[in-house]
Amino acid sequence: MELKDKILEFLARPDYVPLRPAELSQIVASGSDNEFQKTLQSLIEDGEIVEIRDGKRICLPRDADLVVGRIHFRQSGTAIIFPEDGSDVISVPAEETGVAFHGDTVVARLIPQQNVRRFRLGPRGRAVRDEKERAARVIKILKRARTLLTGTLAREKQYFHVIPDDPRIVRNILVPDPATSGINPTPKINDKVVVELDEWKQKHLNPEGRITAVLGRSHEPKTEHAALFVQYGLAADFPEAVEMEAQRVGVPVSDEKCVGRLDLREMSVFTIDPDDAKDFDDALHLERLENGGARIGIHIADVSSYVLPKSNLDVEAERRGNSTYLVGEVVPMLPHTLSSGVCSLKEDEDRLTKSVLVTFTGNGEIEKVEFANTVIRSIKRLTYKQAKLFLDEDDFDKIRAVPPPPSHQTGFSGEPLKNLSNVKMRLLQSHIRQMWTIARRLRQKRMKNGSLDLDMPESKIYIDPQGYPDRIERITHDESHQLVEEFMLLANQEVARAFNRQHIAAIH
Repeated sequence: MELKDKILEFLARPDYVPLRPAELSQIVASGSDNEFQKTLQSLIEDGEIVEIRDGKRICLPRDADLVVGRIHFRQSGTAIIFPEDGSDVISVPAEETGVAFHGDTVVARLIPQQNVRRFRLGPRGRAVRDEKERAARVIKILKRARTLLTGTLAREKQYFHVIPDDPRIVRNILVPDPATSGINPTPKINDKVVVELDEWKQKHLNPEGRITAVLGRSHEPKTEHAALFVQYGLAADFPEAVEMEAQRVGVPVSDEKCVGRLDLREMSVFTIDPDDAKDFDDALHLERLENGGARIGIHIADVSSYVLPKSNLDVEAERRGNSTYLVGEVVPMLPHTLSSGVCSLKEDEDRLTKSVLVTFTGNGEIEKVEFANTVIRSIKRLTYKQAKLFLDEDDFDKIRAVPPPPSHQTGFSGEPLKNLSNVKMRLLQSHIRQMWTIARRLRQKRMKNGSLDLDMPESKIYIDPQGYPDRIERITHDESHQLVEEFMLLANQEVARAFNRQHIAAIH
């Protein structure tokens, strides 16, 4: 057993009484005192154990009515703590947040219930004390969530301060006279700046920091864009080794790459995505069968063909965790060579995919499910609006009248519909309509089986080429959205069933 585990196991004993570090070392340490001290300090820094009585005794947080967790502020100044042990969240009154910032990992002491001023509306509108609410007082900062923040430079009489962009940071940051900052250009009032925080130790005083960069004038699109990258730790650029690897593997699909794959390039595959989609991850196709049934192909980009385990691309993707979508822009998890290149199912480009092929009877019942590594070639990039018109409208001229998305709003606009022949328009329309017939039955069955309809009102902001808001549209989750959703859900369900049949562990 490792020393760390021996310490935690001993402290968790029901008969444990808080001991001094030296006393604890004599009982559990089998190696050097230096090893014990390092392990003990690591446990304290991680919040797994705490020091009480001015550091003279050691115990688990629970044994001292303490809790360790991440603190999340509200704009009102109150906060909640998400305990690391997974227990219920704990409220923190505004006056008890100490010198914590939003997102910090803190140690907090539970406040006795009789001291919690928490009320709810009772019978006849009377205020009733809610005794179930747990509350705490922050007593120590274990780890700061941030050392940098962005905000607007302001002046109040004889001192300068920065008003944080994040409304959950409720205190302004005092900064020295910008004229003495040595930054070029010199920060001016109403500039958006980056501030490096000093250690904040006294709650009755405002936190302090120093300006390290000027991003531009507040409220200008480029400035606010740059501030978002600093505020959330985003990086548009990738490390050189990652970019080089992406360039090496992100080449057009060769015949060699297609060996051993089911070739579906002759099928009428198409994508349906929002107007402002930057990349195209999934696609569909339909094959009519002689017995009146149909086979639906559900395809996703085969990223695993390019991103190998433990490669530079894989390590960077894991570090980023996900792509980040901003208004009018995406910060991808993988370099653009992949994310909007060979891993994006663009029109008239050969692409490697993972596919679920589902055969339906004439009555819309699932008859057969197959899985395959495939190669496809999309015949059309459609928007949801265009797909909806193919469902509702018989006049091709009206469908063609819908313009493609502007190039500054999307990663790929696709061939304008006005350039398509009637034959291709008719093919797209018939396939989309038959797909919707099947998808509608799947949806009806899913709802009948207790699925929740979580369709919520949504608005989308579109920007002009300069980055200013162009228009705001209400997004309607219509049949074109539901068509794609049903088949993507079906593919995921069938993969999950296949994993379960083979007793393969998977995240559901």
